[in-house]
Amino acid sequence: MNVVLSRAARMVRALGMLAALALGSGLALAQEPIRIGVFQPLTGPFTKNGVEHWEAMQIARDMINERGGINGRKIEYVLADVPSPAAAISETERVITKEKVKITTGSGLSPLAIAVSQAAERHGAFHWETVGAAEVITRRGFKYTFQVGGASRLYSQAALDFALDELSRRLKIAPNDLRIALLWENRALGKSVGDGIRIHAADRGVKLVYDEGYDQFLTDMTPIVQKLKDVNPDVLITIGYPNDVILFQRKAKELNFYVKALIGVSGGYSNPELRDSIGNSVYGLFVSEFPPRVNPKALKPEALEAANEFFRRYEAKMKRPPAGHASASFSALWGLYTEIFPKAKTFEPSELREIALSLDLPMGSLPNGSGIKFTNHDWAPDKKDFGQNLRAAIGIWQWQKDGNNEVFPKELATHEPVLVPLPPWSQR
Repeated sequence: MNVVLSRAARMVRALGMLAALALGSGLALAQEPIRIGVFQPLTGPFTKNGVEHWEAMQIARDMINERGGINGRKIEYVLADVPSPAAAISETERVITKEKVKITTGSGLSPLAIAVSQAAERHGAFHWETVGAAEVITRRGFKYTFQVGGASRLYSQAALDFALDELSRRLKIAPNDLRIALLWENRALGKSVGDGIRIHAADRGVKLVYDEGYDQFLTDMTPIVQKLKDVNPDVLITIGYPNDVILFQRKAKELNFYVKALIGVSGGYSNPELRDSIGNSVYGLFVSEFPPRVNPKALKPEALEAANEFFRRYEAKMKRPPAGHASASFSALWGLYTEIFPKAKTFEPSELREIALSLDLPMGSLPNGSGIKFTNHDWAPDKKDFGQNLRAAIGIWQWQKDGNNEVFPKELATHEPVLVPLPPWSQR
């Protein structure tokens, strides 16, 4: 009897130990961090934009982790500096193969986004592109790339609609008589936005008075500015990156090229340090881009709460409000962390893909006013398109003395446009 009891006791004890080991293993697995490869240009010509995005992405991670993470699991970033497309490819390869990361995000700029997503797709990683806008990102037959920020056609439409619907009224010029010039850097974003403006202009019956591209590493803008002076536009829509934008603005002032209104598309015109480079002449310039801050009435309560907390933390750290692309980076990751990750069990790319495709979030669901609804070869304008967010919020904000303020469209606007027409250079 004692022998039987002893054997039974030992068996119970052994089963208890196995159960404890199994439970411990489960708890350990549950507490493993969710690792995400983050790709940003923290050195090189795009550093200013990269720093903006990186700060916003850290805030998104910290806010989620402080809430306890995702079902008890913390978010952990594997950061890679990608100053060029070549570096973007090699670093993505390294992070996925050496660090064993299956989820990637970034990349701040279209040329980098194209490269990162290409390398991620090759290895079957799930790529969540926060702000890269080039149309080609979602038109390469990829399965795991999702473009959360607006595609470039939305930037194009916002810029042209603002010129025709708002600026023409304020300038007292009929839309069909408004002289609109287009200047674009001849790489992925500039070409893509330029194509979108031409298509939308044709749809609206508008003929551009000037349409020319340039190399973003051009060192002398004199010929371009002289040509623009010759055509004498009322409105200039221009796409560029920080260095070439600064060069253009300085040359325009030097040669006294006057335009009644200027709409810069993302890139260099949205960078917070533009004010430091060109001084007070930045005031009055418009930017077609992600909204920095939107009308609170446009947001769902939970999105407004997250937006307010993001702005508080960002301004405390950077001593200035975020640009629109920083708000977009935060908002894109907020969507990933609150709408996709909580539904995931394995966090395998195939599972995350299916969850992403199932999302149907109305505008105002994300902190920057966006919603989420991805194309899946079912978008009428292009059946090949996959992973483009059709509900990304893109509008027009303006450099004003009290901040970067959203002015268009009305449902997102927080302020009215000012300085229309722009004052002459001598008064700026």
